[in-house]
Amino acid sequence: MGAASLGKEKIMLSRKKRKLTFAAVATLAMACSPAYATTTTITIGVAANFSTTLNAIINSFSSYYSGTYTYKFVTVVDSTTNLKNAIISGAGAGPYDLFLSADFAAPQQLYTSYSSLVVGSPFQYATGSLVLWSGATNHVDISGGLPSPLTTNFVLADPTKAPYGKAASQVLSSAPWSIPTSTTYPSGYAQTRPNINTTYAAVKDGTFPYGFVAKSAVCTKPSTTEVWYDSTHTSHHEYLYNDAAHPYDQIKQYGVKVVKSRTADQETELTNFLNFLTGVGTTLGTAKIQYYCYQLP
Repeated sequence: MGAASLGKEKIMLSRKKRKLTFAAVATLAMACSPAYATTTTITIGVAANFSTTLNAIINSFSSYYSGTYTYKFVTVVDSTTNLKNAIISGAGAGPYDLFLSADFAAPQQLYTSYSSLVVGSPFQYATGSLVLWSGATNHVDISGGLPSPLTTNFVLADPTKAPYGKAASQVLSSAPWSIPTSTTYPSGYAQTRPNINTTYAAVKDGTFPYGFVAKSAVCTKPSTTEVWYDSTHTSHHEYLYNDAAHPYDQIKQYGVKVVKSRTADQETELTNFLNFLTGVGTTLGTAKIQYYCYQLP
């Protein structure tokens, strides 16, 4: 073979190597790009009062990580007690990766009595407040608080299932209504709905003229001032937990990580979300909590 032929073969081999190298780099770049990133999904069981806030946090979280990961979520919205019972029934198989309760008692019961079903101890993520609210439909001015004597039906969440309902029953146990907390609801004028979201809906659509709802359902705080939903056509009265006349157990909302089979990518998503929710590394998540008129721990 002549020198000219050898030279041509070397040039051709060199070009092939360059093409292979470029192809390998392109493949690697595509694999690492967001379009080819692994999509992972985790499931969150959330107390009804926090569902709107959670959706806002999830949207912010997904945007925050959009250039690195593709994260998705399944949310199950229910009363705290129903969510807790589902975890117990799951017996180590979930059904959630994370349980966001509306109280301390439910996650703590799982931690102390069903420790094999949770990972780590409960953590607080928010503090809520109780509001008596009347919507634009079938409106009654209740800005001065719950009437006495009671003359019309009103609604609260089931106290046996929903912490906000329990708080409302504690308010009702004080004077001048003096309805014992041992009362089985519905009772008299006090009617119930299964959770705080359905309670709010029953007031908003006019089924009841007023009822006890979560403050987060009717209040936002875009800056330093609270803004109440449609304040021109609605009315509200906030009951503070430490009001000497009508006290109730402060609504401290806790979460706990649930035992469930997870891939390494799902575990990473869950860890990242927990950090986002509790303000580790960024305050974008906690800002959403405050926006819906919750207090931070």
